[in-house]
Amino acid sequence: MEGVYYQQKLGDGINLYLIREPKFKTVSASLVMYRSFDENTTGNALLPQILKRGNEDLKDTKAIEKFLGQRYGASLNVDVLKKGDMQLIYLGSSVISDKYTIKGEGVVSEILSFLTGLVERPLIEEGGFRREYFVQERDNLGKLINARINDKIQYSIDRCYEETAKGQPFGRYRYGDSEELQGITPEGLAEYYRTVLAEAPMDIFVVGDVDIADINDFLDNPPAFERREIKYPGQALSSSQHSAPTEVVERMNVNQGKLTMGFTTGVGYTHEQYAPMLVYTSILGGGAHSKLFNNVREKASLAYYSFARLEKFKGLMVIGAGIEIANYRKAVGIINEQLGQMKKGSISDTELTAAKKALINDIYSMQDSQLHTADFLINRIVSGHTMTPKVLVERISDVTREDVAAVADGIEHAVTYFLTDNRKDGEGECR
Repeated sequence: MEGVYYQQKLGDGINLYLIREPKFKTVSASLVMYRSFDENTTGNALLPQILKRGNEDLKDTKAIEKFLGQRYGASLNVDVLKKGDMQLIYLGSSVISDKYTIKGEGVVSEILSFLTGLVERPLIEEGGFRREYFVQERDNLGKLINARINDKIQYSIDRCYEETAKGQPFGRYRYGDSEELQGITPEGLAEYYRTVLAEAPMDIFVVGDVDIADINDFLDNPPAFERREIKYPGQALSSSQHSAPTEVVERMNVNQGKLTMGFTTGVGYTHEQYAPMLVYTSILGGGAHSKLFNNVREKASLAYYSFARLEKFKGLMVIGAGIEIANYRKAVGIINEQLGQMKKGSISDTELTAAKKALINDIYSMQDSQLHTADFLINRIVSGHTMTPKVLVERISDVTREDVAAVADGIEHAVTYFLTDNRKDGEGECR
């Protein structure tokens, strides 16, 4: 994807992006509405789950499944995505390209109209979303929120980010919280949804073996929402909320400790040092070539896993490691040693080359996935950057050891989060 093959404005704050990739036999269609993390976070998470249940035309799951089945088994997926300070309401579908249908049917246009129809004509009864669907999906979302602790690695990352960005919109969990969920009603959510339809920016992404002619039927009958002033959510880098690094210890019934350290970097997606920041993170903890893997896991045998990861929209980085609880202090010490080596520019040619190669391979492999291709474009829109994959590869290739050491100077430790066990007899104490 070296640019958008086709872009068209469909209405106020509504755009369509088409990326032609002939190597795919299917077409991926995505509809995204952009919101901020605020008091409506949980409602935003609930909305796509209710919208997928039916609309004025297809009133239940059976009708939707029949419609999709008649379009060569097209799929329907919904979710909310977290992109920095933005919460994205997402509806997506995958369908066979018109070029491979038996009689040349225009199924891509039909799927696009189907997705916008779910959004444009929701099933409203007596001023609220159909109560049966609302109750079922509210309960499902509640279970999902409560089950976040089951994935201990992701839970630890989320909690570290929450502590690092405490009091900021980014600190909110992408699915909201149980207390807020209980206060939502079918009528209140429907009223709020009217606001979403009126003011939320909306983008539609089409990726696959598809031409403009394939979607003319859709373009001739675009969605006709009643729009007001479009409100574009803001995006800002995180700054440290702590004068000194904060330690947060949380106890659960776990056998393995989850150590996660949060940092502010001052470098976001649009920053001129973004490519060096990517290389820094890869050298530190981006795979088998990294300092964390070789020194914390292999040499010291302290970690079952270790990684470093960027939150590119907020200028944050986390380091994660699964460790024996008794090795907490030792693991923190060795991780800090690796951070110190990075600041000194103690980076071998092998580490630098391997890190850049891994990053470039990831970018190329992204283009083998329609969803990742669309996600790259969404990231460009959300962050405001204009880099194509080709430009990003060139910038990564040009990164020097000195560039990496320069970004290392701007990294500040904000939070150390440790998920440990429930024992209070001394055996499970952090040491």
